[in-house]
Amino acid sequence: MNFDVILVRYGELTTKGKNRNDFTRVLVNNIKNKLQGYEKQYRLKKEFDRLFIELLDPTVSEAVINIVKNVFGSSSLSLAKRVDRDLTTIANCAITLVQYYQPDTFKLEVRRSDKTFPLTSTEIKQQLAPKILQQTDVKVDVHHPTLQIDVEIRREFTYVFINKIKTIGGLPVGISGRGLVMLSGGIDSPVAAFLTMKRGMNVEYLHFATPPHTSEESLEKVKTLVQKLHYYTGQNQQKLHVVNFSMLQHELMHIPDASYRITIMRRMFYRIANILATKWNCQAIITGESLGQVASQTIESINVINNVSTLPVLRPVLCFDKNEIIAIAKEIDTYQTSILPFEDCCSLFVPKNPVTKPRIKQTEFQEQNLMWQEIIDVIINKNIKTYVIDRDEIYEES
Repeated sequence: MNFDVILVRYGELTTKGKNRNDFTRVLVNNIKNKLQGYEKQYRLKKEFDRLFIELLDPTVSEAVINIVKNVFGSSSLSLAKRVDRDLTTIANCAITLVQYYQPDTFKLEVRRSDKTFPLTSTEIKQQLAPKILQQTDVKVDVHHPTLQIDVEIRREFTYVFINKIKTIGGLPVGISGRGLVMLSGGIDSPVAAFLTMKRGMNVEYLHFATPPHTSEESLEKVKTLVQKLHYYTGQNQQKLHVVNFSMLQHELMHIPDASYRITIMRRMFYRIANILATKWNCQAIITGESLGQVASQTIESINVINNVSTLPVLRPVLCFDKNEIIAIAKEIDTYQTSILPFEDCCSLFVPKNPVTKPRIKQTEFQEQNLMWQEIIDVIINKNIKTYVIDRDEIYEES
């Protein structure tokens, strides 16, 4: 059956009061970006509490729904038939739906958005239901219907629909500023990036590589993760910045107490991330740290590592256990890529017995004779490659 409208519900965006227009404007722009290639097959109509995607070509409805439901910022959507506000016309549309889907039972729900309509929602329902029952064999079941028919009466038209498709939710990407994700290539940091974008923050990605210790396959794995995450953004482009960390990694081998190696390495990550985030106008750093999961993620370790950051550090999966993180990774299709057996720079240099309760003074003592500041200056100026993710393409920025 051909439907001619996709009705999109704003969900959380309806609570934004005076700022609602800013949120819906970003959502509309993100949907337009994702629907590139379909410009001649739809038209957008934004209203106070709904977004209507009018399908000029109903045959693309399934493709458009699959795209729109994965754009952050709406709560649900429905395929709908747009008809006049005449009750006979509305009833005929509902009857057509019943005859097409042939349910055993149905339930009718009516929403009167236009309060100038002369009948109340209850009165409309009382007039429509008998017409449907008279011309079909279907029975009413208000508790567990086989088919629910929804009627929404608005100022210009009436929308009749039977399905409510859950969308990805959240806030539209771009409404909450910009952050820099420290992307390792493991399971946790892509999930952290996804959850951050779900709260409306646009992100760039920072990955630390240590060639030749980390392979080209390891970098390709990270690129693939970024492409999978970019699918959800609604933004035209995102960027992946790859830092060659080898010089600093070798310098860290001179740390007197090897148990502090991973702690200090992560402090170096944060130092570099702070410099680059400020340079690229990012307002926060995002990590995939989960409290207590590994030695560098005890509260003592987090405090010592966080001590070098001047920017806020967001940890979206901090209180998730591993199974919860894995479940989200599978849902967003990053899990199978994350578990590919290519090492990252963290896993290659973890000491046998990393310190779990580091102290600030001891950490600073371990760092004092390292030439880390000079090496970071070199890294910032010479050892970074940037890749642009543009729809389905990824290429090195010239």
